[in-house]
Amino acid sequence: MLEIRNASLKLGDTQLFRDLSFSVDCGQVVCITGDSGSGKTTMLRAILGFLPLDDGVISVDGEIINSMSAETFRRRMMYVPQELSLPFDTVEEMVQLPFTLKNNRYVKFSYERMMDEWKKLDLDASFYKSSVAKVSGGQRQRMMIAVCGLLHKPILLTDEPTSALDETHARLVVRYFRELASKGTIVVAVSHDKTFSSLCDKIICLNNGNN
Repeated sequence: MLEIRNASLKLGDTQLFRDLSFSVDCGQVVCITGDSGSGKTTMLRAILGFLPLDDGVISVDGEIINSMSAETFRRRMMYVPQELSLPFDTVEEMVQLPFTLKNNRYVKFSYERMMDEWKKLDLDASFYKSSVAKVSGGQRQRMMIAVCGLLHKPILLTDEPTSALDETHARLVVRYFRELASKGTIVVAVSHDKTFSSLCDKIICLNNGNN
């Protein structure tokens, strides 16, 4: 279980959230929504351990994430940002990189398995040899979400995964998240997409410091 208890965070003079508490059980898909500047993406960074809270705690299965333990916890997490700025020429290089990292070497990259995941997200196999510049931002996000499906870690954090998608593809992404959740993954997604949020198990609303 991922649990946030009495979390407060202020950046400069701006109170992003205060006394925020929620939990996500294994197998749940949760949406964090709210006004611009309310701290949605910042909450993901805090869960990843990149930004300490002013007050409160974040824990996984009862173990608190802090500056000493954050790196260890990140090995159990996957993160797909809204903007993917990766220094690669080809999609092939982009999707294979995560499997070369030390923390992921327990999973061997498989082109066949990757293509199976792509089909679930309506991605054409021809994209694999394409230039990264020739695929859209929404397609890049779905490609990296498929990578997360192969890595199969306990926690997936994702920022605006359907912002560049139409409703049909947004529903495909939710269906894919639910498939991951059915295998025990905790999915936490930041989203303004009402279609997406309506299909999640729980909605956490951040609203200008009042939570």
